[in-house]
Amino acid sequence: MKKKIMLAIIAIAASLKVSAQIQFSEFKFFVANIYDFSQLQLEVKFMVTSERNLKYVNVHFCPVNQVGDAICDDIVGGVNANTKFSKYQLIQATGPFETKKSYKRHFGIYHISGKKPTPFPYMVTIDYMGGGSDTIRITRDNIKTYFPKTKWIDVDYKSGFQPDN
Repeated sequence: MKKKIMLAIIAIAASLKVSAQIQFSEFKFFVANIYDFSQLQLEVKFMVTSERNLKYVNVHFCPVNQVGDAICDDIVGGVNANTKFSKYQLIQATGPFETKKSYKRHFGIYHISGKKPTPFPYMVTIDYMGGGSDTIRITRDNIKTYFPKTKWIDVDYKSGFQPDN
């Protein structure tokens, strides 16, 4: 009897498991200008695993240096005293993105100093065609579900350059 109850609980838990809705096979910087290695673009490849088509896909991320500190995008061009530097970046992709199909996009030009920065996602928001949306916070436990090739980083958001200094 206990075995049957345990199997029923496992079956119910498996049926309640939420699908990923979207999965990113690539999420990485590449050099956009071979004459200036601080000019980077973000390459994103993803597959829609949802049963519904997607209208918008937004990924919130931070560039992270090799010691795990979140780093800021540099301001290029004229100096503006009112400009705020930000460690937090957002990419916005507009669909429609059809279910079970893969897509590739390039974003930026990001001006990031330092060696080999890594874009680290911390939240994904998706809007569905016909209404509705989901917000997915990326955690150590679910990163491989949404970003299977991205390694977890314990990002230090406080160290390094502070925009309010």
